[in-house]
Amino acid sequence: MKIGFNMPQLTNFASQKAVHEFATIADKMGYDSLWVQDHFLYPENPVQSHPVHQHKLGKDKIVQWPDAYSSMLAPLEALAYVAGITKNIRLGTSILVFGYHRPVTLAKQVATIDVLSNGRFDLGLGLGWATEEFAHMDTPFGKRGERCSDFIRALRAAWDENPTAYDGPFYNFPKGQTSPKPVQRDWNGKSAVPVLGAFLNDQGFDRVAELCDKWHPAGHPPELAAMRLAQINKIAEEKYKREPLKCVMRVFAAPMLPGIKQIGEQLMQPNWVGTADDMMPHLKAAKAAGMDEIVIDCSFFHEMRGDEDWISQPEFFRPLLEEAKS
Repeated sequence: MKIGFNMPQLTNFASQKAVHEFATIADKMGYDSLWVQDHFLYPENPVQSHPVHQHKLGKDKIVQWPDAYSSMLAPLEALAYVAGITKNIRLGTSILVFGYHRPVTLAKQVATIDVLSNGRFDLGLGLGWATEEFAHMDTPFGKRGERCSDFIRALRAAWDENPTAYDGPFYNFPKGQTSPKPVQRDWNGKSAVPVLGAFLNDQGFDRVAELCDKWHPAGHPPELAAMRLAQINKIAEEKYKREPLKCVMRVFAAPMLPGIKQIGEQLMQPNWVGTADDMMPHLKAAKAAGMDEIVIDCSFFHEMRGDEDWISQPEFFRPLLEEAKS
């Protein structure tokens, strides 16, 4: 099983030092991937809470977004930097919100990083929840599922052989040249980076089965992820005549890093809490459930105090790396 991290990106101490050292250490140690996420506003008076708070408190109770979002490196620019200082580790988005981007420009950005990293890019996409950010991008918040499906089709069209064009219900671009093309290939042998769909519900599972290379849930118990992956693969086989897809699962962790004496309540209520030994049963359960990859996210860990708490993580999780590779 593969194992990676959400890299230093959120929090005030996702510094140049933290990013550089975290990325190069993880690369040298043999971790498989580094990931980033996608927000650009932190409103003083939000019009809706984070989905976790909505689940806990109800939609009518509005509270400030998580503190970690108040300082956040731009995702693709951060990955471009990391691409230049690493050699083997894959680079991914977990996730980009499709509505904050446009298909042709994102296709070019992603393909550029894929070319310059020699084919190491993975594109995770999700629907998003922050209405303020959709409004800023002039993207309607309604019909996000339908829009996202059209977005992925337009994205793949932009990566296709030149000349190429696309005319869909929500997105289009005229016939012409779009370049560069990704180094990697999709299941049809066409130029593309792997697209990971972070979609839930029946419509989302159908979108993954038809248009994506892998499924990318977050915070799922392994048995639930395995059950839902089986549902997706049944659709993929019966409706779209595709081979089984794999699952890259993001988990939220609260590690007992050096110098941390106590771990308090966390926003994401992670199961992966404590020492590496405490977390080992969860990794073994994910491995037994057939997960292709685990992405460890400590971005929302309240007890982190500085960039050294980022930099120490690859070594802290070494036992899990060794177990994943065994």
